[in-house]
Amino acid sequence: MPPPGGRLRLAFVGQSTYFRACALDEHSRRLETLFVEFRAERDGERMRAALDAFAPHAVVVFRPEIVPAGAFADLRVPVVGFLTEPITRRDGNGNGAHWDLEARRRDMRALDRDNVDRIVSFDPLIVDTADEFMEVWRSMPIPVADRLYRPVRPIVGVPRMLFVGRSTMHRERWLLDVKHRFDCLHVAFGVEVEELERLLDTHQITFNVHNEPYPTFENRVLLHLAAGHLVISEPLSPTHGLERGLDYVEVRFPEELTHIASTARRFPDTFQRVRVRGRQKAEQYRASRVWPALVRDLFRDVAARGTHRSAAG
Repeated sequence: MPPPGGRLRLAFVGQSTYFRACALDEHSRRLETLFVEFRAERDGERMRAALDAFAPHAVVVFRPEIVPAGAFADLRVPVVGFLTEPITRRDGNGNGAHWDLEARRRDMRALDRDNVDRIVSFDPLIVDTADEFMEVWRSMPIPVADRLYRPVRPIVGVPRMLFVGRSTMHRERWLLDVKHRFDCLHVAFGVEVEELERLLDTHQITFNVHNEPYPTFENRVLLHLAAGHLVISEPLSPTHGLERGLDYVEVRFPEELTHIASTARRFPDTFQRVRVRGRQKAEQYRASRVWPALVRDLFRDVAARGTHRSAAG
C-alpha cells in the first residue's frame, strides 16, 4: 500500500471500448489511475511495460482469462481479476447448457491463477462454475464510470431511443419492430467512452436485450440508469437490487417491448418516476465509490490470508 497520506496508484487493464466505461479515471491527492488497453491475443509485453512504467500499487484486470499465462506472475502488487462474461450456471435441474455459455466456460480454462490474487464475478449465480478455475472472492455488478452519470433531465419533444450492443439473431428479433416503427439507433460495435457520453446526452430511452435467450445481467443496465435513461429490459438475473416497475421496466416478449416503447414515446412523463428511482439506485455503483473500497479490502485480505501467486515470495 502507499504510505500513510500517500496517493494510491491504481491501474485498470482491459479493452477500452468495453471497460473504460466501468473504470475509474481520477487524478487527485488520494488517487492516480491509469487505463491500459489490452485485447485477446494482443501484445502482452507492451501491456506489461505500460504497467511497469506506471508502477501501480494495485491492478484491476477485466477478463483475466485472456491475459497471457505468466504475464503478471512476477508483478509484486495485488491483482484482482474481474469476470465480466456469463458462463454456464449449475441450476441443479439438469437443464441443457446454452452453447454460448458453454463456449465462454471453455474460455475460462485459459485463466492463469498465477496472474491474479483474487477473482471478482459480476454474477453470483456463476460462482459454482467459476470456482472450477479459481475460487471467487467477491461478487458484484460492474461499476459505472463517474463521467457517465447525468441528472434526470426533462424530455423535450419526442424522446430518442438507443440500443448499444452487438447484433445477434435474438436481439434483432426483439428490436425489429421498434427499429422499423421508431427512430431507434442501434450501435452494434464497441464505442469509446467519449462517443458513449455523446450518445447518452442525446437519447432518453434505452433497451436491454440479452445476447442470447438465457438469463443474465448486463452492465449496460446500470450504465443507462446512471445516465438518467428509461431502461426497458428483458428479465434480469440476478437483479442486483434493482426492482422491476420501480427502477426499470421489465418486458417478457418483443411485442411488449414495442408497446412500452410506444407508450414512452407518446407520453414521456409516464415513466418519469422510474427514471428518477433508477438514477438514484445507480449511485450505489459509482466507480469512485466502489473501486477504492474494493482495493482497500483487497489489500487487507491479501495481508490477512496471503496469496498463491509466486510473486508473493
